[in-house]
Amino acid sequence: MKLSKGRVIGFGLLYAALLAANLLSPEQTYSEEENRYLAERPALTWETLRKGEYDTDFEAYVSDQFFLRREWVRLSVEKEMRLRRREVNGVYSAPGGYWIEAFQSCDSERWEKNIRALADFAGRCQEQGWDTSVMLVPTASAVLSELVPAGAPEVDQEAMLAEAAERIPGFVDVSEALEAHTEEYIYYRTDHHWTSLGAFYAYQAWRGGIPKREDYEERVLSEQFLGTTYKKVLRRTAPDVITAFWPRETGALTLTYNLGDEMRTDFYDPSFLGGRDEYSVFLGGNQALIRMETGVTNGKKLLLVKDSYANCFAQFLLTDYEEIWILDLRHWNSPAFAFTEEQGITDVLVLYNLKGFAEEKSVFWLNQ
Repeated sequence: MKLSKGRVIGFGLLYAALLAANLLSPEQTYSEEENRYLAERPALTWETLRKGEYDTDFEAYVSDQFFLRREWVRLSVEKEMRLRRREVNGVYSAPGGYWIEAFQSCDSERWEKNIRALADFAGRCQEQGWDTSVMLVPTASAVLSELVPAGAPEVDQEAMLAEAAERIPGFVDVSEALEAHTEEYIYYRTDHHWTSLGAFYAYQAWRGGIPKREDYEERVLSEQFLGTTYKKVLRRTAPDVITAFWPRETGALTLTYNLGDEMRTDFYDPSFLGGRDEYSVFLGGNQALIRMETGVTNGKKLLLVKDSYANCFAQFLLTDYEEIWILDLRHWNSPAFAFTEEQGITDVLVLYNLKGFAEEKSVFWLNQ
């Protein structure tokens, strides 16, 4: 079909207007909606051109800095939904208002490196006489599999967990504990994390069923939470509820951040409520190192090596240990085993979500 001269001119003017808008718009460094840093303009060098890095980085830069990007993302998602597509931007649209993060591929080489490093670390810890546990938590796409579109090419998380159980000393499989409560609110609908209730059922399984739900005071912290999966689709949906599970019997709590940068006495940080990252109400978000002194006097000291799944899980540990060191290797970048020896640790818990662990590049710090 031959385009009219007017259409060609109109298209050219529109293209020129978008180009001008992109050039004149100030660069954004951070997306509050998506809770991530945006790509910056890459440096044009012979080396980046030779390796093919410049084209890839520039494409990411243009995509992230595109004029009215948020509105274009929303429009694109709406188009996909009208075409009855069940997966958009790596997220499944599921019944009940769920936006579930897809887990469709696993780098086998990265997985092998991480499994080997974790197995070595757990074995060395046990040799030292430390009570050592490892918990890799299946994601919502595995536990709530009935919500995932039929035929979706999901990885076999059950097989991955079986391999981890075979190879890692002290491995704790919480799959059955979570699957027994799939009718309950154990994963957020708009976020990739488990809820405090999901974390409680895993904690209960780890402790042999001794803790009871009535041992905790449940307090609603937010009823307007829109998390990471929502931010990938930006499609209007009912928000999630964030709930605290506070032990009814606790001592005086002191939290020291990053070896003295900040001290607090509250496990929850209300400054994040009402903002774009409400999940960070737990512990104030991901920190390199947090030391918690709980007021318990049993001589037990725990090292918790973790990702953000552990941020809400840690509220259940406050009555178990006199001292808890929370270490996030993504921000710490120092040998975890040597640190454990230095602090006189008696117990070790490694807790990651399975997808995050399979993709994590900082696990080597466990043994360095």
